[in-house]
Amino acid sequence: MVKSIKKVPKGVWTSIAALLGAQATFLFLGARKTGRNPWVWGGAGLVQFPLPAIAYFILNRQEKQK
Repeated sequence: MVKSIKKVPKGVWTSIAALLGAQATFLFLGARKTGRNPWVWGGAGLVQFPLPAIAYFILNRQEKQK
């Protein structure tokens, strides 16, 4: 498995890092604006994609409907 990771171009890793960073920033700022715990949402956004964003949108939508 280590050999296959070394074959991935650096541009792909850079794109993944940028995507995760952008998602984490978006979730952090959105959570802070809506009164949720921003560090939890930002941290979750840094480690996986796209589940935290989907969960945030679902929870945020449910709260607005109440």
